[in-house]
Amino acid sequence: MTSSVDELKAADWFSQAHGADMDRALEESWLKWIQDPEHQRAYENCELAWEFSGELRDSPQLAALLAAADALVARGEVAAARRARRRLPLRQLALAASLIAVGVFAWLFLDRPEQMRYMTAVGEQRTVVLPDGSTVQLNTDSDIRVELSRHLRRIVLTRGEALFSVAHDPQRPFQVLALRGVTTAVGTQFDVEIVRSGAAVSVLEGTVTVGGARATAEPVAVSAGRGVGYSVQGTLSELRPAEISRIQGWRTQHIVFDDVPLETALAEYNRYRRKPIVLGDPALGSRHVNGVFHIGDEAAFLSAMEQGLHLKAIKGDTQTTLQAEPFNP
Repeated sequence: MTSSVDELKAADWFSQAHGADMDRALEESWLKWIQDPEHQRAYENCELAWEFSGELRDSPQLAALLAAADALVARGEVAAARRARRRLPLRQLALAASLIAVGVFAWLFLDRPEQMRYMTAVGEQRTVVLPDGSTVQLNTDSDIRVELSRHLRRIVLTRGEALFSVAHDPQRPFQVLALRGVTTAVGTQFDVEIVRSGAAVSVLEGTVTVGGARATAEPVAVSAGRGVGYSVQGTLSELRPAEISRIQGWRTQHIVFDDVPLETALAEYNRYRRKPIVLGDPALGSRHVNGVFHIGDEAAFLSAMEQGLHLKAIKGDTQTTLQAEPFNP
């Protein structure tokens, strides 16, 4: 369970993220802070409370809770929280108290979301049918948290990749949060993948909106056949073609390479392996790979490397190394 200090600190970050752009140093501090699971949960609670506040704006019960929160700040009864490492500005303390009040109201007076968690191990894939009729296909080494209620369909992707086939429900938009971005749909099919540089969204059917954490960035509409990425800071990329071949490939237990550098191909292939395949010489990574490989068929993949790229596989206890075949004139 998160502490009141965590909630106040989360509200502090939330206030800064939604008020103005953070500089690089502040972004690095935020990324370090959010690595703690308790901190991440506290920040997500602020986001959820903010969403509830729009729906509950005219509620007299909520108005009473917010008035009480303002009174606490005015009387200085948050002094204990203020002494937790540093003093927060009064504006952020008021926001923190208000967000917590909204959260308390939502917990007491609204239906509590049904919460679920689904994971896959390295090399494992899994299909989950959610209570609302939506389907989630989890790729290798993935982790999602699901919250469903009468007012909410919210998925948090914390690791890996998932393909979402969303049941149509205009009263409950379907949101997928990954890093500092959110993808929103009503009834469509799209893929979200967390990658080294951030996250990537590909739309297979319908249209979704994708927004980053930057307050100045407008969410973009992404239609079928198109995709978009965003950085770990939440900055959106330009629209680009969706990775349809790759996604359709892993859904059928295949990896598809269409003229990609060997370095990139190995990074993708190793997502499904506990013992990686590495390059003995980084210069080999510029060679290009084509082909369709069945996930788990290491012999066929290594044979293709040998015949197509003239590489020799040397198997060790912890990894398999690809070396260039010696030249024989």
